Amino acid sequence: MITYPLGFAGRTHQTARTRHGWPRALQLAPDLYPGVGGKRFRALLLQQAYAFAGGHGPAPAAIVDAVEMLHAGSLVLDDFEDGSLTRRDQPALHTVVGPARAVNAGNWMYFRALELAGDAVVDPTRSTAVLKKFIEVARQCHEGQAIDLSTRVDEVTPRQARATALAISRWKTGRLVSLATWCGAQAAAGDPKTLRAVAAFGCRVGICLQMKNDLDELVEFVGGADRCDDLRNRRVTWPWAWAADRLHRDGFATLQRRLADPHPDALRALARELLATTRESAASAIHDRLRRARDMLAATTDGATGVSFAEVTGILQVAGQPPPPLQPAVETTR
Repeated sequence: MITYPLGFAGRTHQTARTRHGWPRALQLAPDLYPGVGGKRFRALLLQQAYAFAGGHGPAPAAIVDAVEMLHAGSLVLDDFEDGSLTRRDQPALHTVVGPARAVNAGNWMYFRALELAGDAVVDPTRSTAVLKKFIEVARQCHEGQAIDLSTRVDEVTPRQARATALAISRWKTGRLVSLATWCGAQAAAGDPKTLRAVAAFGCRVGICLQMKNDLDELVEFVGGADRCDDLRNRRVTWPWAWAADRLHRDGFATLQRRLADPHPDALRALARELLATTRESAASAIHDRLRRARDMLAATTDGATGVSFAEVTGILQVAGQPPPPLQPAVETTR
């Protein structure tokens, strides 16, 4: 982590009169500062991709913080767009400072991420590639969010539920996690084959992360938590996709109709039934997709990974589901 990743990049504005106003103006929650709070899943994955591509020691701090900053900015905007009240057991930023200042702060974090990314790699050609990749991924994440915001689960067929859940996961979470792995390999001067392999691996792992996040929200809500944004907003999530696979079309439609009652008790009962229907499917789906991601990564590199990514894939295991078997590590090649 770099010393002061927020930077408040416009140094010409930091006069004696205005300097004190920057933290107050942006009012970023402590957990949204890069390097603080959250699981730092993307930072961990970036570091392992850096080692995978032949890097030694810690990955460059600026590129790690750039990815974390982009992710944090997306959380600020997503919470506002979803009407979420909390984030990481704290009030969501827009509930503290209001929607206008929260959107301003979230957008600022996107631009600050681009600054950090542009300065992270010394080689001009690679630096340009990193900056271009950040812009591309930010656009793709917004396109995934657009699908998420505009599609209601009570208006789709079972087949559409499955396709939509995959599209949202691939374009939102998948692309951002893919950016982390690609940046790690790029910072280590990985060759094109390695860059493609780790980017594809990151996207597949990102889909698993979204699967687990969707499942965890249901589990926590059934367990007594207040947050149920996905059900309240009628989002197309993986539990609905898994229910579409397990239920007859009429049974799926019955669950959809129950979304008409917005009372928390009714939603909690629906969450309990949805969870009971899909919990076993969830464990298998996440486990199988993680295994395939690792197998495909090993296949594209002839098994010469040298890095097992075991810590990352272990984070995504559902309780009661055994982790995928580890492949023996061998010397890294590029």
